[in-house]
Amino acid sequence: MRRVTINNFRCYESKSIDFRRGINLLIGDNSVGKTSLLRACNLVMNAFFCGYSDENTKWKSAEDDDFREIKNDDVATDELPINIAFELDEIDCPEITLADGSVKHLYDNELLLGEFGYPALYIEKRSKKNARNLVSGLLPLRNYASLLQKNSHSIIDGTAVQRNALPLFAYFTTEDIHTIRKFDKEKRSFKKYPQKPSFGYFENFDCKGLLDCWLKRLLVLKEAKKGEQEIECVRKAVASALGPDGCSIIEDMEVRDNDNEVYFIFCDGREVRSDLLSDGYRRLVSIVIDLAFRCALLNKVMYGDEAYKQTHGTAIIDEIDEHLHPALQVCILKALHNTFPKIQFIVSTHAPLVMSSVENTPENVVYKLEYKDGIYSHKELNTYGLDASTIMQVYMDQPPRDLAVDNEIKNIESLIDAEKYSDARSALEKMQERPGSDANPELSKIDATLSFYED
Repeated sequence: MRRVTINNFRCYESKSIDFRRGINLLIGDNSVGKTSLLRACNLVMNAFFCGYSDENTKWKSAEDDDFREIKNDDVATDELPINIAFELDEIDCPEITLADGSVKHLYDNELLLGEFGYPALYIEKRSKKNARNLVSGLLPLRNYASLLQKNSHSIIDGTAVQRNALPLFAYFTTEDIHTIRKFDKEKRSFKKYPQKPSFGYFENFDCKGLLDCWLKRLLVLKEAKKGEQEIECVRKAVASALGPDGCSIIEDMEVRDNDNEVYFIFCDGREVRSDLLSDGYRRLVSIVIDLAFRCALLNKVMYGDEAYKQTHGTAIIDEIDEHLHPALQVCILKALHNTFPKIQFIVSTHAPLVMSSVENTPENVVYKLEYKDGIYSHKELNTYGLDASTIMQVYMDQPPRDLAVDNEIKNIESLIDAEKYSDARSALEKMQERPGSDANPELSKIDATLSFYED
């Protein structure tokens, strides 16, 4: 997606934001609208299913809680109609090749074009009593998605043929690893082979709690000696994202159908069952396996076990830093982007090390979301390569250490600036008497500075 403009959605009266092709990182305090913005983007992704529709897909509508209401202590107004406008381009919606060799585009129809020269589409839901979004603002996308569904896969003389690649869409919340999904009939679908390409869209509106289902599919495919492309696509994606060239934690994955277990081979040589992974490792494994499986299901006929490298689309991840050690926070976004190079990532975080990891390139952007005087706004930042302390002080308006300690250090620095070296030395020695102070590099730096002036 290029640009999203939100009107009367949750906390937003009106909000417009531009996204880029690579990593889009959203930062900001709590209650500045990050989750609301991600949810609006999820509805934009899901609009594809107003046209691409079968038993594996769901076209989700805005819910009652998504409506913005204006009220005070005395009265509340009727809910205001939701409108989410968005613009796509030829990367989001490539041309469709038909059976006769002709091509169709999203923007073939005569319609109003947006700023980027592509169709201006919009999701609209006028009141809570309406069960569904209106389709009137999505007609070009509906027609495009329906045509793509009819012209993506076919079987000719017993051989599967794919003329057009299918886009990936996925949304990961903070609840993804501690949620148990309860679906019986649908759960059997994970054990089915062959499976329709559209199974790559199964529950993609909320991918939480699916890791065990995907692991079960790996075991079923391995035992039946089927689906080698799916297994290999997942294995290679795990090794790429989490191996030595990625996060440097897991170098390989082994599906052992005799043990009925999936094992992960750590970079230090240990072999660990999937159910024994730590929360941080489990979340990363869950995201990578989910994305890789969806890529394989959607596009393995066209791309084989390299589908994870070639599939385009968008993945949204809320609070990517959750459960992650700082060593993983600093490398996870680059690892995901390198492994899935054609996927657009829209991600939120509170972690300075995640912010520091986003390279300042034309395809990436870091936005700080803010709320002040009743207005929700955002601004672009360049945080690449900055240390965590600088990011906390400059961009998060927070001291990089305990507030009392921070005040003591600032007091010593003020005394040095005022040339009150004796008072500064007394205050410094008081801090140095505390256990563990010898490991504080900040105190060592102040000591050296003070000694210079004392001499």
